[in-house]
Amino acid sequence: MLKKIMLIVPFILLIIGCSQQPKLPKDKVAISGALTFDRVPAKFGYGLASLDYTKIEKSPIKGVMVKAVNTSGKVIATTQSDAEGRYSLFVEKNENVKIRVYARLYKKEFWDVSVVDNTNQKAMYVMEGAFHNSGEKHNIRNLHASSGWDGNGYSKDRIAAPFAILDSVYGAMDKVRKADNDAVFPQLTVNWSIHNIAAGGDLDSGQIITSHYDGERGLWILGDANSDTDEYDDHIIVHEWGHYFEDVFSRSDSIGGPHSPGEVLDIRLAFGEGWGNALSGIVTDNPYYFDTSGARQANGWYMDLEAGAQKNPGWYSEGSIQRILYDLYDSSNEAHDHTSLGFKPIYNVMIGKERNTKAFTSIFSFIDGLKKENSGQASNIDATVGYENISTIYDSYGTSRMNSAGSRHTVPVYRDLVVGDSIDICNQNNYGVYNKLGNRTYVRVKINQSGSYSFNAKPNGRVSANQDPDILIYSTKYPHDNMGISSQEGSAYDNLSMNLDKGEYLLDVFDVSFDNSCYTVSLDRGSASYSKTGKGEKIQMKSSGNTRKVPTRHYY
Repeated sequence: MLKKIMLIVPFILLIIGCSQQPKLPKDKVAISGALTFDRVPAKFGYGLASLDYTKIEKSPIKGVMVKAVNTSGKVIATTQSDAEGRYSLFVEKNENVKIRVYARLYKKEFWDVSVVDNTNQKAMYVMEGAFHNSGEKHNIRNLHASSGWDGNGYSKDRIAAPFAILDSVYGAMDKVRKADNDAVFPQLTVNWSIHNIAAGGDLDSGQIITSHYDGERGLWILGDANSDTDEYDDHIIVHEWGHYFEDVFSRSDSIGGPHSPGEVLDIRLAFGEGWGNALSGIVTDNPYYFDTSGARQANGWYMDLEAGAQKNPGWYSEGSIQRILYDLYDSSNEAHDHTSLGFKPIYNVMIGKERNTKAFTSIFSFIDGLKKENSGQASNIDATVGYENISTIYDSYGTSRMNSAGSRHTVPVYRDLVVGDSIDICNQNNYGVYNKLGNRTYVRVKINQSGSYSFNAKPNGRVSANQDPDILIYSTKYPHDNMGISSQEGSAYDNLSMNLDKGEYLLDVFDVSFDNSCYTVSLDRGSASYSKTGKGEKIQMKSSGNTRKVPTRHYY
């Protein structure tokens, strides 16, 4: 039943005797109690991860909003539960009231996180008890949110799910607060529903593709029983929250899209996903990352963030990055790992040097910042990084790479383009398309005098029917905004003309078709020019009827 902003759900109410009464305001009576929810743990075996309903744990509901409501629907008292799930509030004597528990973490000017049903008009989940008379003595009202599992399936409402999600978010926020007690968390909405499925389409109908962060301070979490549910997969929740952290505390230049730990990825995506994976282990202090799914949530998968097998290790691997970050954090050391930094140094880099790096965010910018802030640990950091087939990192741009991922086009990681000159670049798709290493070329540009400039791209070598280059230009000042894109479509030639201030910029040059292709990219003062075209070469300008837009990014 939808009531104003709330979805009212059933609950299990336990009434036990009186305990020590808190100090009372005059003519008031105290109501206190404990709030708990069913936490369903995971178990691992035969290469699978599954939810273990035989070992359900009763966990405290921490930091949530609690209200007392009278028979007229008026809120007469408000409080928050503490870190042990306890609450206490005061109401008038002999008044009929009920306790309502909101799926909302709230502290004015510090945080506001709520779990809503995206398939039911964004109704906020609540748990509430029955009306009772407050009487004249201290009341104990304990509320428990059940998983809804009956031994064979979810036959009852899954009341615990929103509170399990909040518990994972609470843990992530607590980790940050211990590193920085002044941290303020911008508002976050978590969209969860039993109708959220692994299919693309209408978000309001639950077609969310997968659990993800939307880049607009919203998490979307799967809840499709016997297919894919994530409410108890705490590593998944923290991973997606980690993208929120990048968005509001640090910075992410990730272009999003599908990925896996063994793939050879765009450096921005590799770092963002490796960060999310590592953070889940850091927050939970558990290196076993898992995602339960399938019938009875019994056919999921898991991986070891610390000691998992290496596959395609390197600066382009989210698997390598998650192992590096977790090893830098944890207190257990191996032959290659003699660093136990804890979370605070990692946090400091993420909100400082990583946030403000002129380069694209990657393992290079992060390690460069970490070594500068922890110079006494530089050799140990190099050893941990080196174990993943990443030679010593000297700067944020990955200069002097030894590992080229088996391609002559991937190094140097960045090319330099100066005014009045040109460079030859080649993009490749041997590792996949859109967000894989080699799909894009990163170019550094330095403008010494403000004015009008023109970037041009023309084919270098064989021209295919599908060739269609694009040039993206980025500011190197926070928030590293995309300043423009060559917007015309349908040609093997391209141009981006714009006014630029004195300073440094980055280009992301790619072929929209993601075919293997080579281009000559030039930079000149003034408006568009194709003066470098070879003799007899026919130029086809892009149609002015179609314009290119920067794609929306989702963080999976």
